[in-house]
Amino acid sequence: MKFSELALGQTASQTIHITPEMVAGFADVTGDHNPLHTDPVYAEPRFGGIIAHGVLLVGFFSALLATQLPGPGAVARALSVRFKAPARPGDDVRIEVKIVGLVPRIRKAMLEGRAFIGDRVLLTITAESLLEE
Repeated sequence: MKFSELALGQTASQTIHITPEMVAGFADVTGDHNPLHTDPVYAEPRFGGIIAHGVLLVGFFSALLATQLPGPGAVARALSVRFKAPARPGDDVRIEVKIVGLVPRIRKAMLEGRAFIGDRVLLTITAESLLEE
């Protein structure tokens, strides 16, 4: 998408079903084998079972930014994340982003986003992306 096609308030969203394979694969790819993500017995007392890596959820935001809004060709400039609650395998996580600022001089889009399970907020994120003309 080109910068000229963006508008304040524009939104995009997607829902992702978290699977055990996603969590295990992310652990393998990143080397983050924290037992909170890999060992159900270890994670049970604290979280009721294993939880997805928070950065896995951030990756879903990255995918939404790269494919939908602002879309292909956008270059991430900054991300700021606040984690509030965990996601587990079996959860359906809804990712939403909204354009909250546009700077035409440098073709920068500023976005805010959240991840939810139902009404429960898992994380909030702000992002800046640079775009083509």
